[in-house]
Amino acid sequence: MPSKIKFDPDLFYNSLTLRQIRYFVATAEFGKVSLAASMVAISPSAVTDAISELEAGCGAKLFDRHPRGLSLTFEGHRFLAHCRNVLSAVKEASNTFSEQHNEAAGTFTLAASSTVVGYFIAPLLVRFQRTYPNIETKLIEGNRAQIIQGLRLGDYDLAIVVASNFPPDIEIRRQILMKSVRRLWLAPNHPFLKRRAITLEDVANEPYIQLTIDGTEDSTSRYWAARKLVPNIVFRSESVEAVRGLIAFGHGVTILSDMMYRRWSLEGDKVEVCDVADDIPTLDVGLMWKGEQISNAAAATFQNFCRIEGVKAT
Repeated sequence: MPSKIKFDPDLFYNSLTLRQIRYFVATAEFGKVSLAASMVAISPSAVTDAISELEAGCGAKLFDRHPRGLSLTFEGHRFLAHCRNVLSAVKEASNTFSEQHNEAAGTFTLAASSTVVGYFIAPLLVRFQRTYPNIETKLIEGNRAQIIQGLRLGDYDLAIVVASNFPPDIEIRRQILMKSVRRLWLAPNHPFLKRRAITLEDVANEPYIQLTIDGTEDSTSRYWAARKLVPNIVFRSESVEAVRGLIAFGHGVTILSDMMYRRWSLEGDKVEVCDVADDIPTLDVGLMWKGEQISNAAAATFQNFCRIEGVKAT
Protein backbone atom coordinates (compact mmCIF):
# COMPACT_ATOMS: atom_id res chain seq x y z
CA MET A 1 0.00 0.00 0.00
CA PRO A 2 1.37 3.47 -0.83
CA SER A 3 2.72 5.46 2.08
CA LYS A 4 0.45 8.00 3.72
CA ILE A 5 1.87 11.25 2.38
CA LYS A 6 0.13 14.52 1.64
CA PHE A 7 -1.19 14.55 -1.89
CA ASP A 8 0.43 17.20 -4.10
CA PRO A 9 -1.80 17.75 -7.16
CA ASP A 10 0.83 19.78 -9.02
CA LEU A 11 3.48 17.13 -8.51
CA PHE A 12 1.07 14.39 -9.57
CA TYR A 13 0.07 16.32 -12.70
CA ASN A 14 3.67 16.95 -13.72
CA SER A 15 4.76 13.34 -13.14
CA LEU A 16 1.75 11.57 -14.66
CA THR A 17 2.42 9.99 -18.06
CA LEU A 18 0.25 8.58 -20.82
CA ARG A 19 2.16 5.32 -20.47
CA GLN A 20 1.06 4.99 -16.83
CA ILE A 21 -2.54 5.71 -17.78
CA ARG A 22 -2.53 3.10 -20.57
CA TYR A 23 -1.07 0.43 -18.30
CA PHE A 24 -3.49 1.28 -15.48
CA VAL A 25 -6.54 1.09 -17.77
CA ALA A 26 -5.39 -2.22 -19.27
CA THR A 27 -4.89 -3.70 -15.80
CA ALA A 28 -8.29 -2.43 -14.61
CA GLU A 29 -10.03 -3.90 -17.65
CA PHE A 30 -8.42 -7.35 -17.55
CA GLY A 31 -7.88 -7.77 -13.81
CA LYS A 32 -4.48 -9.40 -14.20
CA VAL A 33 -1.07 -7.83 -14.72
CA SER A 34 -0.02 -10.61 -17.11
CA LEU A 35 -3.03 -10.06 -19.39
CA ALA A 36 -2.62 -6.28 -19.27
CA ALA A 37 1.04 -6.61 -20.18
CA SER A 38 0.15 -8.82 -23.13
CA MET A 39 -2.42 -6.32 -24.40
CA VAL A 40 -0.01 -3.36 -24.30
CA ALA A 41 2.96 -5.45 -25.49
CA ILE A 42 5.22 -4.76 -22.52
CA SER A 43 6.68 -6.80 -19.67
CA PRO A 44 4.56 -7.49 -16.55
CA SER A 45 7.19 -5.80 -14.39
CA ALA A 46 6.79 -2.57 -16.37
CA VAL A 47 3.03 -2.64 -15.75
CA THR A 48 3.56 -3.32 -12.04
CA ASP A 49 6.05 -0.45 -11.80
CA ALA A 50 3.65 1.94 -13.54
CA ILE A 51 0.83 1.07 -11.14
CA SER A 52 3.13 1.48 -8.14
CA GLU A 53 4.21 4.88 -9.44
CA LEU A 54 0.59 5.94 -9.84
CA GLU A 55 -0.38 4.80 -6.34
CA ALA A 56 2.65 6.54 -4.83
CA GLY A 57 1.91 9.71 -6.77
CA CYS A 58 -1.77 9.95 -5.83
CA GLY A 59 -1.27 8.61 -2.28
CA ALA A 60 -4.15 6.15 -2.70
CA LYS A 61 -4.57 2.42 -3.21
CA LEU A 62 -6.00 1.87 -6.69
CA PHE A 63 -6.21 -1.93 -6.63
CA ASP A 64 -6.97 -4.66 -4.13
CA ARG A 65 -4.64 -7.62 -4.63
CA HIS A 66 -6.03 -11.14 -4.27
CA PRO A 67 -5.00 -14.64 -5.42
CA ARG A 68 -6.95 -14.49 -8.67
CA GLY A 69 -5.72 -11.06 -9.73
CA LEU A 70 -6.57 -7.44 -9.00
CA SER A 71 -9.80 -5.53 -8.49
CA LEU A 72 -10.33 -1.79 -8.38
CA THR A 73 -10.81 0.02 -5.10
CA PHE A 74 -13.37 2.81 -4.82
CA GLU A 75 -10.63 5.35 -5.62
CA GLY A 76 -9.51 3.14 -8.50
CA HIS A 77 -13.01 3.11 -10.01
CA ARG A 78 -13.15 6.91 -9.89
CA PHE A 79 -9.66 7.27 -11.36
CA LEU A 80 -10.47 4.78 -14.15
CA ALA A 81 -13.31 6.95 -15.46
CA HIS A 82 -10.95 9.94 -15.76
CA CYS A 83 -8.21 7.83 -17.37
CA ARG A 84 -10.60 6.55 -20.04
CA ASN A 85 -11.59 10.12 -20.80
CA VAL A 86 -7.90 11.05 -21.16
CA LEU A 87 -7.23 8.20 -23.59
CA SER A 88 -10.37 9.04 -25.53
CA ALA A 89 -9.30 12.69 -25.78
CA VAL A 90 -5.89 11.63 -27.08
CA LYS A 91 -7.56 9.38 -29.64
CA GLU A 92 -9.84 12.23 -30.71
CA ALA A 93 -6.85 14.54 -31.04
CA SER A 94 -5.06 12.04 -33.29
CA ASN A 95 -8.19 11.69 -35.43
CA THR A 96 -8.03 15.37 -36.36
CA PHE A 97 -5.00 14.62 -38.51
CA SER A 98 -6.57 11.74 -40.41
CA GLU A 99 -10.29 12.46 -40.81
CA GLN A 100 -12.50 15.47 -41.32
CA HIS A 101 -15.10 14.63 -38.67
CA ASN A 102 -16.73 18.04 -38.90
CA GLU A 103 -18.03 17.12 -42.35
CA ALA A 104 -20.07 14.17 -41.03
CA ALA A 105 -23.65 15.21 -40.30
CA GLY A 106 -27.09 13.72 -39.81
CA THR A 107 -29.45 12.24 -37.24
CA PHE A 108 -30.04 8.71 -36.01
CA THR A 109 -32.20 7.06 -33.35
CA LEU A 110 -30.50 5.02 -30.65
CA ALA A 111 -32.51 2.88 -28.25
CA ALA A 112 -31.02 1.70 -24.96
CA SER A 113 -32.12 -0.45 -22.06
CA SER A 114 -32.37 1.10 -18.61
CA THR A 115 -29.22 -0.60 -17.29
CA VAL A 116 -27.23 0.71 -20.24
CA VAL A 117 -28.64 4.22 -19.79
CA GLY A 118 -27.77 4.22 -16.11
CA TYR A 119 -24.33 2.64 -16.13
CA PHE A 120 -22.73 2.70 -19.56
CA ILE A 121 -23.90 4.96 -22.32
CA ALA A 122 -23.22 8.53 -21.13
CA PRO A 123 -19.39 8.59 -21.53
CA LEU A 124 -19.65 6.87 -24.93
CA LEU A 125 -22.12 9.47 -26.23
CA VAL A 126 -19.98 12.32 -24.91
CA ARG A 127 -16.92 10.98 -26.74
CA PHE A 128 -18.94 10.49 -29.93
CA GLN A 129 -20.40 14.00 -29.77
CA ARG A 130 -16.95 15.51 -29.36
CA THR A 131 -15.68 13.60 -32.38
CA TYR A 132 -18.77 14.19 -34.56
CA PRO A 133 -20.31 17.47 -33.40
CA ASN A 134 -22.72 17.68 -36.36
CA ILE A 135 -24.38 14.32 -35.81
CA GLU A 136 -27.48 14.35 -33.61
CA THR A 137 -28.28 11.27 -31.52
CA LYS A 138 -31.90 10.74 -30.52
CA LEU A 139 -31.71 8.53 -27.43
CA ILE A 140 -34.76 6.48 -26.41
CA GLU A 141 -35.00 4.22 -23.36
CA GLY A 142 -36.96 0.97 -23.64
CA ASN A 143 -37.30 -2.57 -22.37
CA ARG A 144 -36.21 -5.70 -24.23
CA ALA A 145 -39.48 -6.27 -26.08
CA GLN A 146 -39.80 -2.61 -27.12
CA ILE A 147 -36.23 -2.47 -28.40
CA ILE A 148 -36.47 -5.67 -30.47
CA GLN A 149 -39.79 -4.57 -31.97
CA GLY A 150 -38.41 -1.08 -32.68
CA LEU A 151 -35.39 -2.51 -34.49
CA ARG A 152 -37.53 -4.87 -36.56
CA LEU A 153 -39.99 -2.12 -37.55
CA GLY A 154 -37.23 0.38 -38.33
CA ASP A 155 -38.24 2.79 -35.55
CA TYR A 156 -34.70 2.58 -34.13
CA ASP A 157 -31.55 2.65 -36.23
CA LEU A 158 -29.43 1.13 -33.46
CA ALA A 159 -29.74 -0.11 -29.90
CA ILE A 160 -27.30 -0.63 -27.05
CA VAL A 161 -28.43 -3.34 -24.66
CA VAL A 162 -27.23 -5.97 -22.23
CA ALA A 163 -26.59 -8.37 -25.11
CA SER A 164 -25.87 -11.36 -22.88
CA ASN A 165 -29.49 -11.14 -21.67
CA PHE A 166 -30.95 -11.02 -25.19
CA PRO A 167 -31.86 -14.26 -26.98
CA PRO A 168 -30.29 -14.86 -30.43
CA ASP A 169 -32.29 -13.39 -33.32
CA ILE A 170 -31.56 -14.11 -36.99
CA GLU A 171 -32.76 -10.63 -38.01
CA ILE A 172 -30.67 -8.71 -35.51
CA ARG A 173 -26.90 -8.27 -35.73
CA ARG A 174 -24.81 -7.49 -32.65
CA GLN A 175 -21.39 -6.05 -31.86
CA ILE A 176 -20.03 -6.48 -28.32
CA LEU A 177 -18.82 -3.21 -26.77
CA MET A 178 -17.93 -4.29 -23.24
CA LYS A 179 -17.54 -7.42 -21.14
CA SER A 180 -18.12 -6.90 -17.43
CA VAL A 181 -17.13 -9.50 -14.83
CA ARG A 182 -19.87 -10.71 -12.49
CA ARG A 183 -18.87 -10.93 -8.83
CA LEU A 184 -20.48 -11.46 -5.44
CA TRP A 185 -21.78 -8.37 -3.61
CA LEU A 186 -22.06 -8.63 0.15
CA ALA A 187 -22.06 -6.63 3.39
CA PRO A 188 -18.74 -5.54 4.97
CA ASN A 189 -19.14 -7.88 7.94
CA HIS A 190 -20.07 -10.98 5.93
CA PRO A 191 -18.03 -14.07 6.94
CA PHE A 192 -17.38 -14.90 3.26
CA LEU A 193 -14.83 -12.07 3.20
CA LYS A 194 -12.54 -14.16 5.43
CA ARG A 195 -12.56 -17.14 3.06
CA ARG A 196 -9.92 -17.79 0.44
CA ALA A 197 -12.45 -19.17 -2.05
CA ILE A 198 -16.23 -18.94 -2.48
CA THR A 199 -18.29 -21.18 -4.76
CA LEU A 200 -21.81 -20.96 -6.12
CA GLU A 201 -22.69 -23.83 -3.82
CA ASP A 202 -21.66 -21.63 -0.89
CA VAL A 203 -23.76 -18.74 -2.22
CA ALA A 204 -26.78 -21.03 -2.66
CA ASN A 205 -27.03 -21.32 1.13
CA GLU A 206 -27.25 -17.54 1.59
CA PRO A 207 -30.34 -15.29 1.29
CA TYR A 208 -30.16 -13.96 -2.25
CA ILE A 209 -31.36 -10.55 -3.49
CA GLN A 210 -32.36 -10.94 -7.15
CA LEU A 211 -32.20 -8.03 -9.58
CA THR A 212 -34.85 -8.46 -12.29
CA ILE A 213 -34.30 -5.54 -14.66
CA ASP A 214 -33.16 -6.10 -18.29
CA GLY A 215 -33.54 -9.87 -18.12
CA THR A 216 -31.02 -10.21 -15.30
CA GLU A 217 -32.94 -13.04 -13.63
CA ASP A 218 -33.04 -15.03 -16.88
CA SER A 219 -29.26 -14.91 -17.29
CA THR A 220 -28.77 -15.62 -13.59
CA SER A 221 -30.96 -18.73 -13.72
CA ARG A 222 -28.96 -20.12 -16.67
CA TYR A 223 -25.60 -20.28 -14.93
CA TRP A 224 -27.19 -21.52 -11.70
CA ALA A 225 -29.04 -24.24 -13.59
CA ALA A 226 -25.85 -25.26 -15.40
CA ARG A 227 -24.46 -26.25 -12.00
CA LYS A 228 -27.75 -27.81 -10.87
CA LEU A 229 -28.12 -25.22 -8.12
CA VAL A 230 -30.90 -22.84 -7.13
CA PRO A 231 -30.31 -19.52 -5.34
CA ASN A 232 -32.26 -18.88 -2.14
CA ILE A 233 -34.09 -15.81 -3.44
CA VAL A 234 -35.69 -13.83 -0.61
CA PHE A 235 -36.40 -10.61 -2.50
CA ARG A 236 -36.71 -9.42 -6.10
CA SER A 237 -36.35 -5.85 -7.33
CA GLU A 238 -35.99 -3.92 -10.58
CA SER A 239 -33.91 -1.29 -8.77
CA VAL A 240 -30.13 -1.69 -8.59
CA GLU A 241 -30.03 0.85 -5.77
CA ALA A 242 -32.62 -1.11 -3.77
CA VAL A 243 -30.54 -4.27 -4.17
CA ARG A 244 -27.38 -2.38 -3.20
CA GLY A 245 -29.02 -0.92 -0.10
CA LEU A 246 -30.39 -4.27 1.11
CA ILE A 247 -26.99 -5.90 0.70
CA ALA A 248 -25.21 -3.07 2.51
CA PHE A 249 -27.62 -3.57 5.43
CA GLY A 250 -26.81 -7.29 5.50
CA HIS A 251 -30.15 -8.62 4.22
CA GLY A 252 -28.56 -10.91 1.66
CA VAL A 253 -26.02 -11.25 -1.16
CA THR A 254 -26.18 -11.07 -4.94
CA ILE A 255 -24.06 -11.64 -8.02
CA LEU A 256 -23.92 -8.67 -10.36
CA SER A 257 -21.48 -7.13 -12.80
CA ASP A 258 -18.68 -4.71 -12.04
CA MET A 259 -20.31 -2.25 -14.47
CA MET A 260 -23.05 -1.66 -11.89
CA TYR A 261 -20.87 -1.91 -8.81
CA ARG A 262 -20.55 1.13 -6.57
CA ARG A 263 -18.96 0.80 -3.16
CA TRP A 264 -21.58 2.85 -1.29
CA SER A 265 -25.35 2.64 -1.05
CA LEU A 266 -27.53 5.75 -1.25
CA GLU A 267 -27.67 5.69 2.56
CA GLY A 268 -23.88 5.78 2.74
CA ASP A 269 -23.39 2.14 3.73
CA LYS A 270 -20.57 0.10 2.25
CA VAL A 271 -20.94 -2.81 -0.17
CA GLU A 272 -18.04 -5.23 -0.57
CA VAL A 273 -17.31 -7.42 -3.57
CA CYS A 274 -15.39 -10.65 -4.08
CA ASP A 275 -14.80 -13.26 -6.76
CA VAL A 276 -16.70 -16.51 -7.09
CA ALA A 277 -14.57 -19.55 -7.93
CA ASP A 278 -17.05 -20.91 -10.48
CA ASP A 279 -16.86 -19.82 -14.10
CA ILE A 280 -19.66 -17.27 -14.30
CA PRO A 281 -20.29 -15.69 -17.74
CA THR A 282 -19.62 -11.99 -18.15
CA LEU A 283 -22.32 -9.37 -18.64
CA ASP A 284 -21.90 -8.22 -22.24
CA VAL A 285 -23.04 -4.83 -23.47
CA GLY A 286 -23.61 -4.78 -27.21
CA LEU A 287 -24.67 -2.63 -30.13
CA MET A 288 -27.56 -4.07 -32.19
CA TRP A 289 -29.12 -3.32 -35.56
CA LYS A 290 -31.35 -5.00 -38.16
CA GLY A 291 -29.94 -6.57 -41.29
CA GLU A 292 -26.50 -6.96 -42.79
CA GLN A 293 -25.86 -3.25 -43.31
CA ILE A 294 -26.93 -0.02 -41.60
CA SER A 295 -28.68 2.23 -44.10
CA ASN A 296 -28.60 5.45 -42.05
CA ALA A 297 -25.20 7.11 -42.64
CA ALA A 298 -25.11 8.78 -39.23
CA ALA A 299 -25.92 5.48 -37.52
CA ALA A 300 -23.22 3.73 -39.56
CA THR A 301 -20.75 6.37 -38.40
CA PHE A 302 -21.68 5.64 -34.79
CA GLN A 303 -21.32 1.89 -35.36
CA ASN A 304 -17.86 2.42 -36.84
CA PHE A 305 -16.93 4.72 -33.95
CA CYS A 306 -17.88 1.96 -31.51
CA ARG A 307 -15.83 -0.55 -33.50
CA ILE A 308 -12.76 1.69 -33.28
CA GLU A 309 -13.33 2.17 -29.54
CA GLY A 310 -12.99 -1.61 -29.23
CA VAL A 311 -14.25 -4.13 -26.68
CA LYS A 312 -13.64 -3.07 -23.09
CA ALA A 313 -13.52 -5.32 -20.06
CA THR A 314 -14.47 -4.21 -16.58
